[in-house]
Amino acid sequence: MLFAVSYLVWAFLPLLRVNACSRVTYHAVTDDRITIGRSMDFVASTNSSIYIFPAGLERNGSVEANPLEWTSKYGSIVTTMYDSVTIDGMNSAGLTGSVLYLGPSDYGARNTSRPGLAIGVWLQYYLDTYDTVASAVADLETLNLQVVTAPLVPGVSSVGHISLSDKSGDNLIIEYNNGQLVTHHGAEYQVMTNDPFYDEQLAIWQYWQPMTNYSLPGTGTPADRFVRLAYYNQMSPESPDLMTSVATTAAMIRAVSVPFVPESLINKELDVWPTLWRVYYDTKDMVMWYESAVTPIAIYMDFGDYNLSNNGTVQRLGLAETSWENLYGDMKGKFADANVFKPI
Repeated sequence: MLFAVSYLVWAFLPLLRVNACSRVTYHAVTDDRITIGRSMDFVASTNSSIYIFPAGLERNGSVEANPLEWTSKYGSIVTTMYDSVTIDGMNSAGLTGSVLYLGPSDYGARNTSRPGLAIGVWLQYYLDTYDTVASAVADLETLNLQVVTAPLVPGVSSVGHISLSDKSGDNLIIEYNNGQLVTHHGAEYQVMTNDPFYDEQLAIWQYWQPMTNYSLPGTGTPADRFVRLAYYNQMSPESPDLMTSVATTAAMIRAVSVPFVPESLINKELDVWPTLWRVYYDTKDMVMWYESAVTPIAIYMDFGDYNLSNNGTVQRLGLAETSWENLYGDMKGKFADANVFKPI
């Protein structure tokens, strides 16, 4: 495992909400380049893998009654948790997506008249199906799907919200509150963290925004990370090229990452846990980077090196079981043929 968790931490799991993760969409402006960054903060190792999924895969919602069924239109490169959840990724059209924890999420009691979609493939559905945020928005209301949750880690609720971004810089936040779909659609919705619901996060940002030139909240809580990340993104300069754009995005995400501290100092009331890894995407040149925060791993995948068309094959790179000495630089040729994972 990349991150060893003591028995004491696991003993606390039934008490946790496990707030975690930050995401930003950065517009380089100069060459109309959009880059996205995301951190993964969690109480335990996520045993992540990176999967290559081609177009043409027959999928279903992985629920017993009335599962949503679809065929993937777009290939994608995604990062998983425990090979059970697509937690982050980008598709061949440049649509990126992230699932971040949102404790108060409520998808409603199961209504089998609505097509069901397991939370493990919730994000994957969007990556498989849409090329732009606008096309996803157009289907949201008429599709009437229902997200269905299942335990991923003992004692931790598997609930969250989704952020989608496309090559134009358009963004979409998808949440469920008391069983009702709530969305925020527009280029201005560039930052997402965790609790509380997004409209409340925006209100907190509005409170802080006038004073950010001389004061910023400094804790690792989701609301504080949201404010700092929104400020950094607002103040970031234009970038002339791929290298500078990704570096700017990485700097922002690293700045809101949570460092490792002795377990005795962790405030379990706040549920602030260390950053385990970070991912970055460039939607113009179509490159994905994965950066570990617990081992010296920094790798990238150029989408042009992988067959994401209908005649491609599913491939997997197991990060947890691969020696860190072999996880650096370009991962072309490092993936192995695999099967589609079974989602929770």
